[in-house]
Amino acid sequence: MEPLSLTGKRWNLRMTETVPAGDAAASSRHLTGLLFMHRGVIDAPGMIATPGLDAALFPDCEAAAQRIRRAVGSKETVAIFGDYDCDGVTSTALMARYFGRRGMHPVLRLPHRLHEGYGLKPGIVDELRNAGATLLITVDTGISAVAEVERANAAGMDVIILDHHHLPPELPSALAILHPAVAGIREPHPAAAGIAWSVVRFLERQEGNETWEGWDTDCALGAIGTIADLVTLRGSNRLLVQAGLRALERIEAGPLRMLRMQAGLEGGVTSRDVAFRIAPRLNAAGRMADPSIALHALLGDEASAIALEELNMQRQALVGHLFEGALVTGEKDPLPFLCLRSPGYVPGICGLIAGKLTEKLGKPSLVAHDPGDTCVASLRSIPPYNVTRGLTLAHDLLLSFGGHAMAAGCSFAAKNFEELRHRLAADVAATVRPDDLRPSLDADLCVEARHLSLELWQLLRSLEPHGQGNPEPSFLLRDVSLRNARGVGKGAAHLQGFVEDKKLIGFNLGQFAGVTGSSRVDVVCRLGMDAWNGNRSVQLMADDIRLGNSK
Repeated sequence: MEPLSLTGKRWNLRMTETVPAGDAAASSRHLTGLLFMHRGVIDAPGMIATPGLDAALFPDCEAAAQRIRRAVGSKETVAIFGDYDCDGVTSTALMARYFGRRGMHPVLRLPHRLHEGYGLKPGIVDELRNAGATLLITVDTGISAVAEVERANAAGMDVIILDHHHLPPELPSALAILHPAVAGIREPHPAAAGIAWSVVRFLERQEGNETWEGWDTDCALGAIGTIADLVTLRGSNRLLVQAGLRALERIEAGPLRMLRMQAGLEGGVTSRDVAFRIAPRLNAAGRMADPSIALHALLGDEASAIALEELNMQRQALVGHLFEGALVTGEKDPLPFLCLRSPGYVPGICGLIAGKLTEKLGKPSLVAHDPGDTCVASLRSIPPYNVTRGLTLAHDLLLSFGGHAMAAGCSFAAKNFEELRHRLAADVAATVRPDDLRPSLDADLCVEARHLSLELWQLLRSLEPHGQGNPEPSFLLRDVSLRNARGVGKGAAHLQGFVEDKKLIGFNLGQFAGVTGSSRVDVVCRLGMDAWNGNRSVQLMADDIRLGNSK
């Protein structure tokens, strides 16, 4: 077994092919072809102009369209109920903008994460009916709201559901359900924002509008929600994100332009920019306060946009502070499943802390807000372990739970914490090899430094957008010399040097400058472009380093 990296990670090589001898151009084309083949990234001809899923694939689409047109024609009070995360917020904004272009102001309602939790509740149904709503559209939620939809029907409201979550045993008695699994649509399925975008486009095209005022903003919202919800970026999802990123770059004014400026994105925008700089800002409202702040910001309220930026800074500071303490505790825990609880763990950031713990320590983790009676927890896992399966085995200790293999949530009585902790740890110990309980890093191919050229960087851009199911390509360089290695940036936190004639930068790897400068090393890196004084050259973005001679 190969040694661990200097950061304690185990490396996995996705592909074992070798690059044949040849000139740089031929090598670049060969590498790009291998990546396309292994990822199965195929763009269907002619779909770029009309990105995203065709809403006509949903059997209930026409019924939904007819009911929406009737509501528009009669100027009914329409209510739109969404979710508190980025996908739910962008989906709600998309539907609200459609009605807004027709002079209507729908009642918009998002749940408060702490006070109400996920999903439609009976009290919310009553609230919307009291507001005069005769049509309720749920986005990114609703597929499990059997009793709540019955309540809405009894109160005289028709219900249209746009959702993509796991199907329950019984479906609600809604007027129309637009859900990819109900429709039998092949995977990868869209996020809720992708469904909302497809419905809006279907409605506009029925009125003869191939494009419309605000098309760029709507398409960009669909792409942002799709990226944020970590659906697989292939097929129609890939095409929507491709078009949405281009649309986002074209927008010169309005809320998305302001959001780009706040995120420091003045040039081209990538899916990575959305995932790490735009989506966290929109999620900050639901994590730290009220998700409606993010919704109003997207709909053009400048004060909400300013408040959103402040909430994001508070979120960054709080997560950074709490993670430091959580990491110290996690590093001392010998069990293979990390379980932490504290009244200081705000429910909205438990998932962020759990994700960072799992990434750093390589173990499944549970982080719970514990006010003293009922704990509310978020869980994150590693590929070999299905965390929802673990919760299912411990269901007798839980008040509620749900999720999927890599991420889940649950609630339980505080008195059950220790028993839950030990039961989850026992399940991991029985099903996961100890070697798999280490942080890991994937690389696509082992190559030589000469293969990593500016031409290859340019060709690899055709693989974008990157995200779930299509990660940014990374390469393993074995037994290379890192010249002029030094720490740079604040506190010398980052590593800078040269591999042959190529500049290398490794963020948060500065502590290894002394070791890497005196030894041959292996490097896992991605490709970037360095522009200086009008010259462009490829730049190696190091993700991890280990001591060399490990062939």
